Amino acid sequence: MAATQTDNRVSRRAVRAKPPRRGAGRRIAAGVAGIVLAAAAVYAQQHFSMSFEQRTSYLTYNGRIGETVETKRFTVKVLSVTAARAVDTTDYSNKVTKVATSNLFLLVDISATSAREPFRLSRLGPPVLLTADGRRYQPTDKVNDTLTLFNKYIQPGFWTSGLLVFEVPEDAVPGADLVFVPPVSPLVSDNYAPEAQIDLKLSGAAAARLISQAEDNHSLVSESR
Repeated sequence: MAATQTDNRVSRRAVRAKPPRRGAGRRIAAGVAGIVLAAAAVYAQQHFSMSFEQRTSYLTYNGRIGETVETKRFTVKVLSVTAARAVDTTDYSNKVTKVATSNLFLLVDISATSAREPFRLSRLGPPVLLTADGRRYQPTDKVNDTLTLFNKYIQPGFWTSGLLVFEVPEDAVPGADLVFVPPVSPLVSDNYAPEAQIDLKLSGAAAARLISQAEDNHSLVSESR
């Protein structure tokens, strides 16, 4: 009799120790989750191996300096272009410093407004100076962004003005365009993002005149205060 009770207790413990069987619903959910994760891994590998330019294409709106260029997301106008051999900027302690270049600083005065939501320009995908032979120059990092259009919100119903400063060789000036783009997320592809390509009307003669009349020093600090 004692042996029988012991056997029964062992049998009950064995039954309790057996893991519960998963239902069909859980097995299906686990399978779907696995497929989703695998697809996400493939997407991430393909997406992040692409350059920012490959992930983002733009709808281009064209115009010229002095004209208003309207897109679905923003409206922009280039007011003027000047040149300088040096500029006054500020460092992180707000000390004014002079920055010179052996090339040329192009100062593009821009005014813009947003169609719906406020935004600020991004260093990840900034406006660029596009040369006649296809070179692209981003705004210089020698100038404190707080003194430029990067520091301002472009809002609906209001025109916001500011400078973008490019450091370029003199041979980049003739035929150069400004390509103005709003911030675009590096994580999301947007095949319908607008850009405005603006002819700065720097023909050979106009470019030569701009270069010859370049300021020895242009103060960005006094303009921002």
